This record gives sequence, structure tokens and C-alpha cells, in this order.
Amino acid sequence: MVSHETLHFKNKSIFNTLGFIIMIAANALAVLLPINGKTTAQVSEEYPNLFVPAGVTFLIWSVIYLSLLGFIFFQLWLSFSNKQPEMLAYVMQRIKDWFLISSVANACWLFAWHYHLIPVSAVIMLMLLISLIVIHLNFGIGTRPASRQEKLFIHLPFSIYLGWISIATIANITALLVYAGWDGSHQQQIFWTIAMIAVGTVLSMIMILRRNNITYALVSVWAFYGILLKRRAADVLDENSIIHACIIAIGVIAVTISWQLYRKQKS
Repeated sequence: MVSHETLHFKNKSIFNTLGFIIMIAANALAVLLPINGKTTAQVSEEYPNLFVPAGVTFLIWSVIYLSLLGFIFFQLWLSFSNKQPEMLAYVMQRIKDWFLISSVANACWLFAWHYHLIPVSAVIMLMLLISLIVIHLNFGIGTRPASRQEKLFIHLPFSIYLGWISIATIANITALLVYAGWDGSHQQQIFWTIAMIAVGTVLSMIMILRRNNITYALVSVWAFYGILLKRRAADVLDENSIIHACIIAIGVIAVTISWQLYRKQKS
């Protein structure tokens, strides 16, 4: 006989799956239609700023969605195989409704962005960021002992996802400033971009040293490398300082990762 709690977890796993399907469908529409007649990149070009990375950088979304698909299969397997009821309860009690919220927010963001509702998109992006932070904290990612299954199907995908959305939130806020009519000089835009790179670097250092989340930091490295490629392709002399800032940021994160690995090995 199936307990009420087990049935509840099965229903939750199905809703998580539906949320994932809605998210993937919205992303597919953004490419195939595209939504409102413009691709996501084309909308981004209408709010030009120096924090946007090269197009190749966005291939990380494929990694994010594939890893999240692994999470979806994992929680479905836990729900319907009845082989690890303790693990099922552990996962569902911590994921709660946050994955579903993140999936719906992801899909809604695309429509807000494609229809130029930039302030709305910024609010939705913050909701997405908050939901991933809560998941990160609930599972104690990087700070609690975990099985290989949990590390592979939960810690890895949500670390990559949170890392990218942290950078995307900064980019969305920058686009919001452009949308609001911020017409700062080129030098001011360069300063803002370097400041945001510094913010991203500090966040990565905190995640490494306080949360032991190296995966999150590697995503920041990928994003900064994308910004570097974009500015190098633009070949504007004044923007070389952004390239230098990206190189320094990548170096600082690499040193911080090395120090954390040394600390772990020593302890």
C-alpha cells in the first residue's frame, strides 16, 4: 500500500517534470518561432552593453539543461522505483516547490525579455536567482557530506545553474539600466563593466572559500572568458581594460581554487 507521503512525493516529481518540460518548450519557441519575431540575442543587441559575453558562451545552457534533465530522471526514479525511500524523502523535503518555481520563472523570463518588458524580466530573473539560492542552501551544496548520486544529480546541475544565473542577473540589471535611458559615457560604461566583473569575482571567491563550491566559480570563469572574447573581437583600444579585468578575474579565481584545494588536502 502506497503511503500518503510517497504519493505526495510522486505527484511532486511529476509537477517538477512538467515544469522542466514547460521551461524547455519556452526555450525551443524562443529559437524556432522566435517569440515576438526576435531571437533572445537580437533583443539583447537592442540594449547594448559591455558586459555581454560572446555568443559561444551561451552554449553553457545546453550543459545546464542536460544536467537538469539528469536531476529530473533521478527524482522520477526515486519516486517510482521505491528502492530508496529515505533518499526520496530527503530530496523532496529539500527541493520543495523551488525547482518548479525556477522552471516557471525561466520560461516567463523569456516572454518578458522577447516582448521588451525589461523591468519585468529583471524581477523574474531575481525570482529565479532566489529559488536557486534556496535550493543551494537547502541541500547544503558543498558544505555537507553527500552521496555520489546527490553530487552528480543535484549538486552539479544546481551549482552550474546558480553560477550562470548569478552572472545573468548582473547582465539583466545592466540591460535594465540601458533600457531606463542610462547614457553614460563610454568610459563610465567601461568602469561599470569592470565593477560588475569585480562583483562576480568576489561572489566566486565567497562560494569557493565559504561554500566550497568550485563548480560555481568555474562557470564565472567561463562567463569572463566570454566577455574577454567579445571585447577582443570588438577591437576597441579603450576596452582593453575590460580584457585585462577579465584576465585578472580568471587568475584570482584560479588562485582561490588552488588555495581551497590545498586547504582541503592539508586538512
